[in-house]
Amino acid sequence: MIIEFDPNGRITHIVNDPVPVGIAEVMRGNGSTFLDLPPEPLPEVQKRDPDTGYLVFDNQGEPVMESPGMRFAECDILKDYVVDGQIKRRPSCGCTATVDVRVVTVSGLPEGSRLAIMLDPEDMSSVVETDAEGSFSFEVDEPGRVRICVTPPWPMLEEAHDVEIE
Repeated sequence: MIIEFDPNGRITHIVNDPVPVGIAEVMRGNGSTFLDLPPEPLPEVQKRDPDTGYLVFDNQGEPVMESPGMRFAECDILKDYVVDGQIKRRPSCGCTATVDVRVVTVSGLPEGSRLAIMLDPEDMSSVVETDAEGSFSFEVDEPGRVRICVTPPWPMLEEAHDVEIE
């Protein structure tokens, strides 16, 4: 697997295995920043006869060992990023949304967060956007479901909270 990323560790492109021969050289020639993570053989285990299922031994009575397959790198372009040459899961911003009668409060917002509040999750024209940090409260006039989408600063994961106003 080849994982291309920007200077902030944001994964921009993934080439899954089997990687075509020469792709890494082309990317290197283009100045791309990437990790080349070839598949690795799984640890060897004693071979079994495919017909009988019995363990296989050689002529000297020693067990015949073989790798049962390959281990492929795992990467989720939406949830992972690259730090110090390693694939890491992006951290959660950890914010919460609570309702008190008709007042919705979103707490634990990191500095630089952006909120998209959908007063009617079925109608995109009902979206209200604002920047917020720490805690942000707003009042809703009518009952129903409200969706709050939080976009924290990179590398934190985006979050969505659905609350019901009664």
